[in-house]
Amino acid sequence: MSKLQLWVDCKSCGREFDTRVQMDRKSFDRGTLAANYHLCPHCGERRTYAKADYRTKDALPARAVSPPPTGPQSTPSL
Repeated sequence: MSKLQLWVDCKSCGREFDTRVQMDRKSFDRGTLAANYHLCPHCGERRTYAKADYRTKDALPARAVSPPPTGPQSTPSL
């Protein structure tokens, strides 16, 4: 099941931001999501948000991370 990102508009400055909360659609639909605190990255204000304040966006799939290279090519020469 795909994940959703929860976004809100800051109640102080009005700018949209990603709350960094992710959940599946079923959990969002069933959840209460009342009195959640989020810090706006734009103005620094910490406010409470309820379920009606959230907008959902599809989360991007996690990218595979390659391990760091090993061997002589991985060490910087001085």
